[in-house]
Amino acid sequence: MDTRPFQDVVDWQCYGCGWLNEQGLQIKSHWENDEVVCRWRPKPFHVGHPGRLQGGVIATAVICHAVWAATAAAHRRDGKEIQEPLDFSYSTTSLKLDLLKPTPIDATLTIRARVTSMEEGRATVLCSVFVNNEETARAESEHLRLSF
Repeated sequence: MDTRPFQDVVDWQCYGCGWLNEQGLQIKSHWENDEVVCRWRPKPFHVGHPGRLQGGVIATAVICHAVWAATAAAHRRDGKEIQEPLDFSYSTTSLKLDLLKPTPIDATLTIRARVTSMEEGRATVLCSVFVNNEETARAESEHLRLSF
């Protein structure tokens, strides 16, 4: 079983999660028990208000992480490995993001996601952003399975 972050297995250019995009966030997601977890540290230029992470950057990280949570859960359910070339992935169709409190820019974020529903090519993912074990953002997103 491949233990690399999911994003390191495929040749992806995505701004949020692609390792081939030098200007991107380059988040890394992996399984921790039944959750998909990402730990990511923002750069100073991701600033919104002074000392705070910009909300759109949080949304981007959450969307990409949730897509990988849905993709990984479907692969796990189907008994398949994530590999290059990727057979299928998920694409976000909706996002409800609650920014619960300002997220400091000078801290490592832990993003935790779990799939709550997966049927008929659609997945629902709950995702939370934590800084020092304190939840700063929460999202629910819907995703559509895409075959390549």
